[in-house]
Amino acid sequence: MKARSLLLQTTLTGAAVLLAASAHATVLTFDLDPGLPNYGDIPGTYGDNVNAASDAVGSYLTGNGYTPNVTTEYRTWQISTDTVAYNNLDFWATGYGDLTNVAFSVVSGDHFAEITLVPEPGWAIRLNSFDIGGYNVSDHPNSQVRILDGTSNTVLIDYSPLTILGSGGTHSSFTPGLTYNGPLSIRFGYNDWNVGIDNINFDQVTAVPEPETYAMLLAGLGLIGFMARRRKQSV
Repeated sequence: MKARSLLLQTTLTGAAVLLAASAHATVLTFDLDPGLPNYGDIPGTYGDNVNAASDAVGSYLTGNGYTPNVTTEYRTWQISTDTVAYNNLDFWATGYGDLTNVAFSVVSGDHFAEITLVPEPGWAIRLNSFDIGGYNVSDHPNSQVRILDGTSNTVLIDYSPLTILGSGGTHSSFTPGLTYNGPLSIRFGYNDWNVGIDNINFDQVTAVPEPETYAMLLAGLGLIGFMARRRKQSV
């Protein structure tokens, strides 16, 4: 009886590990070291494998911990050709509403900005929140903000169209609360580099099994229960 209980407990613990949301959060504030001038290129490694409040690239805020199993990618896309124009975004210190130190598209019209969070195998991304503000301390109507599958570019959440706040020292906040097993992209600043992003709050969490794996896991638990009942009946 004791052995059976131990076996079931071990199996259930394994299932819990697969399904658990072991969250660790990082907040990208774009506080870079050394500080960048306006229009400076944000380093492509900012936000990669964060395991401390600062590294050689810059500093971060933390929520539930760090995200050592996530990397970041920055791109500026050209809309008319649907191609990547630059593998980076630019930095600006102030003026995007009340936000300081933001990332924005390298080029204005016919372009948009993209930040992609890429989890290592076995991990998923939980995108908690992010802020976007309008330059020069002004509102920007008819803006577009989207969250996509970073591999297929399938749109998962579309906030468009909306007005990005900035006047009177304000900004717009987004709280998608989205958990995703693969790369997750935030796109913003369509035809408008005068909207900038800040305070991207995300977790790395244990990846949820695909439906086939989950079904196999449940089947395995059912088989163990059946074997336990047969053993009890034969005693």
